[in-house]
Amino acid sequence: MKSIYALAISTAVLTSWSAVAETTVTTTSTNCRGTVCTETRTVSNGSEPANQKQLSIAEERLYREQKEARIRKWEEFCKPTGFVDDMGITRLRYAHAGCDLGRNGEGGPVAQMQ
Repeated sequence: MKSIYALAISTAVLTSWSAVAETTVTTTSTNCRGTVCTETRTVSNGSEPANQKQLSIAEERLYREQKEARIRKWEEFCKPTGFVDDMGITRLRYAHAGCDLGRNGEGGPVAQMQ
């Protein structure tokens, strides 16, 4: 369950970071049938449609390794733990402030919500 929350948060952080940079936008779609899921990712630099540039296998592997390293780093710093609140909703508690906003311990400012 921790990995699902970490994946969701890292996806939100990566998406917002690429939007800030305005140079590369990555679009990911996942199709699941039973227990088998396939993921399709396209990359656009803004000058061409996103669906025309596919990542090579080596780029895909590098991207996946970097993503997994970011998730592990975030989990080690934030140590998310689940608990059930008074209304029966499962929530996460973190070891450090700002982890719910993408903070990963690199010492930078906590993300500001606008």
